[in-house]
Amino acid sequence: MMRIASCAVVAAALATALWAQESADQKQTSVEQIPVAVRTLTVTATDKPAVDLRSMMAPFEGGSYTVDDLEGRIQQKLRDNGFYLAQVATPQLSNVKQEGGKRSADVSVQVTAGDQYTMGQITFRATTQFKKEQMRSVFPIAAGSVFNANAINVGIEKLKALYEAQGFADVGAVPSMAVDDEHHVIDVSIEVEEGYPYLFGELTFEGPEPMPGTNKSLLAGWSEIAGKRYNPALLEKWLAAHAPKSAPGAPAIHPRAEGIADTDAHLMNVRLVY
Repeated sequence: MMRIASCAVVAAALATALWAQESADQKQTSVEQIPVAVRTLTVTATDKPAVDLRSMMAPFEGGSYTVDDLEGRIQQKLRDNGFYLAQVATPQLSNVKQEGGKRSADVSVQVTAGDQYTMGQITFRATTQFKKEQMRSVFPIAAGSVFNANAINVGIEKLKALYEAQGFADVGAVPSMAVDDEHHVIDVSIEVEEGYPYLFGELTFEGPEPMPGTNKSLLAGWSEIAGKRYNPALLEKWLAAHAPKSAPGAPAIHPRAEGIADTDAHLMNVRLVY
């Protein structure tokens, strides 16, 4: 009985300790999730003390971020300036001040910058619709310049828009990086899943009709693009030309167009939400 009782006491003490630790962890987590205004930001590269990161990180001063958000933004900023393999430690807050419902603090962050890389070649795989030169032109970064991760993301979105303008609503583009540690160059290979071109399909509506006859008028105008290659810009232009009017005295309406893909028929049906 004594052994069992002792175990019970130990178990109770352990449970209490775990509860206290969980409560402390939850409190710490909740604090870290509260945005803090950055009064000053000091970022130090522990492996490259001679590298001055002040001007690179200056835009973050004055902004409000959670600790995790700031950590991610600092890492992205480093990657956008060639330090693709940089590692960022958890930001440390000091001189924390509470004014009303807002916190502010001086923030210090230690990073392992690693080497700075330059942009190599961008190649494309599984593509048939556009010339390689046209696809490369949408990436706002030149070979030999400092590598910029955000420029790759921008290029991916522009590449997808290029396809979508020709009806390829299912297009996907997945980049993979080849890091040359010897020459400090990063080559990017982009595998494109082109999919199939879509045509404009049916027009439907959701929500109360603004005025009697509005839907009928829009359906009549829909014949101008129904059956044509799907193009988000063309849809936006059509909607601007056929903007439905609100009832007299009622506020202006701005219907939202939602694309509903019929993957079997390769049709992009559109629903207008009032």
